[in-house]
Amino acid sequence: MKNRILLSFLCVLLIGGCAAQPQTPPASDDLPAPSALPEKTIPQSALMSESPISPTNLDDYLFLDDVLYFDLRSPAQLAEEGSVAGFVNIPFYGVLVDYQREDNVLYRMTKVRDDSGKVIAQMGDVGSFFPNYEESESLVRDLFPQDQPIVFISTAGVEAAYIICLLEQLGYDGSQLYNAGTFSNGMGNIIAYKDYPEAKYHVPGTNVYTVASQFIWNETLTPVQDE
Repeated sequence: MKNRILLSFLCVLLIGGCAAQPQTPPASDDLPAPSALPEKTIPQSALMSESPISPTNLDDYLFLDDVLYFDLRSPAQLAEEGSVAGFVNIPFYGVLVDYQREDNVLYRMTKVRDDSGKVIAQMGDVGSFFPNYEESESLVRDLFPQDQPIVFISTAGVEAAYIICLLEQLGYDGSQLYNAGTFSNGMGNIIAYKDYPEAKYHVPGTNVYTVASQFIWNETLTPVQDE
């Protein structure tokens, strides 16, 4: 990752200190044997319901050398709800994408209509993301290398679907982008990772912190002028 990107978490202490989230496997005598990620049945799908990786089997596919792992929830959610060991937190909302133009947020997403008013891309679909800065695409490419498989997890699997659609819009191979589903809130018959009783690499959260976060792009960004 290039040096021009800096993520700053500001933690306000209530009780105890800010605990670091482990990024390596916890000690265990029965770690799963290394394995490759399973192939996606529908390569371009961003849906967690069509993903071969879910909260119930995610632990089997962690800590692979050539795979990147990202958690798209907010820092406050990580502090309170916990996390999955080995995942890097890059918040989706307020950093990568939002519903309207916001300072220091790279993209906004909106419905796209043709000249007759017919919706041709729903919000969050491929084609519905618009850069706020001229540097937005290059910064996303810095954060998410295009030559490695990537596993995403989010609150309920929705933000993971959105980021996959954004990356596909930028030309990424959807077969290498995995929506591992929900961490916080189960959806349909898909359980939340934090509620899965056999979640070996669940790092428990705590409610003793008030967490504020600020994402700082360590360069001057050039706003895109709307036509």
